Amino acid sequence: MPGIQSVLVDMADWCLVTDIDGTLLGESESLERLRAAVLASRDEQLARGGRLRWVVATGRGIDDAREVLRDVGFADGDFDAFVTAVGAELYLGAESRPHTGYHAYLSADGFDAHRVRQVLEGMPGMRLQPDHEQHAHKVSYFAADTPEVRERVEAALDLLTFETQTIYCMDHYLDVAPAAGAKGGAVRYLIEHWGLSSQRIVAAGDSGNDRTMLVGPWPAIVVGNGHAALGDLRGHPHVYFASAKYAAGVHEGLRALGWLR
Repeated sequence: MPGIQSVLVDMADWCLVTDIDGTLLGESESLERLRAAVLASRDEQLARGGRLRWVVATGRGIDDAREVLRDVGFADGDFDAFVTAVGAELYLGAESRPHTGYHAYLSADGFDAHRVRQVLEGMPGMRLQPDHEQHAHKVSYFAADTPEVRERVEAALDLLTFETQTIYCMDHYLDVAPAAGAKGGAVRYLIEHWGLSSQRIVAAGDSGNDRTMLVGPWPAIVVGNGHAALGDLRGHPHVYFASAKYAAGVHEGLRALGWLR
């Protein structure tokens, strides 16, 4: 991706979007180095009149996400937004309530979690995850990721009057979300909300529930420990496969793509 590097090094504004588990978390020393490098770059951008935004996109809920990040040394002010529950909710800055604009964005096409549960009720090889994993814009199941299950699920969801997307992860998790949702939908919303170009975003992840934010029209990084889950993205024009794992892989990718000097 040599063309991207020469453009991005000198940009005043950009936004980093990172998953937590398996991407930021996994090795403490490399995480400390990544945090220091990103925050130093943020200071440099401010001095030049620009801005670096850091967004977390995770399957965790907001309280759990903030707590685990504090436990590994992050400060509350390190992040500009939290995309939680695989994109079902968005929190800007220190907001304690989900962002209402994003809620309206996800509701615009008529997504109805109750109807999703109705059409998938009793389907073999699937069962609902606990209540705390269920959201207005995400229905979550334990489900074997097999061609047969995928075919049955897609056939059932085709009966709905609104569009959905399915997110499979780690061979036994399935989320059903609005077509405009999931992590990728949240990134698209933030691009519009903050008035950014898609080329001023870079996303990093390691698993199936990161896929929607890794295949957008912006640069993306698959960390070394994510190669098995996301190996089919090799050859994608915007995706960099890092050799290093966890936060070191994010750092490697950012330097290789020219986002960090």
